[in-house]
Amino acid sequence: MTKIQSSTLLRLLGLAMLAACFSAGHANAQMLQGKFTLPAETRWGQATLPAGEYSFTLDSVTPSCPLRIRRGNTNVGMFFATVQGQNYSGHAELRVEKGTVRALNLPKLGMVYEYAPQHRTPPTATEEREIAQLVPVSVTVQ
Repeated sequence: MTKIQSSTLLRLLGLAMLAACFSAGHANAQMLQGKFTLPAETRWGQATLPAGEYSFTLDSVTPSCPLRIRRGNTNVGMFFATVQGQNYSGHAELRVEKGTVRALNLPKLGMVYEYAPQHRTPPTATEEREIAQLVPVSVTVQ
């Protein structure tokens, strides 16, 4: 084999390995889409969302991946979780406390994304039971 043929073969093998690594990583990535309806005006981080129907997209299951919220064809926000928990079971739902989104539970992924309110004052256990509201979420994993 000549030097040119050997060099070309090495380049092709390198490109094939890179392509295999990229496609394997891409195959493991999960994209999640869902919908929910807010029954009343709700705060989420610094944004205030009016009552109504919303859709969301989570491009991958990582703590640093933003949750993108849309209302119809309009982007209304991009939110980052402050905490990501694992092994959640139950229903897909938003947990809203005192009119502020606190968590997004996604049992299909086994994940809970928690969102800190702007002015955090932890409620007592009794207050939390009285103020917590659960908003159902429909989810599609792609």
